[in-house]
Amino acid sequence: MSKWDALASAMDDIRHKVVEEPAYGREVTGNIELPQPAETGKWDSLSQEKGIIEPEPPQPEMER
Repeated sequence: MSKWDALASAMDDIRHKVVEEPAYGREVTGNIELPQPAETGKWDSLSQEKGIIEPEPPQPEMER
């Protein structure tokens, strides 16, 4: 469990116990779902199927 997962779990516990249970008598919302990282290699499989070349990321411009 990462630090972010532990933080989300703690926020869920506090919200359920301090806000929802006194106000509604029970938990009314689900748990916080943290965003998951995207799958790697997805672009590669699509590009191989269609023969598309992956675009190059834009280069940062230098200030003058």
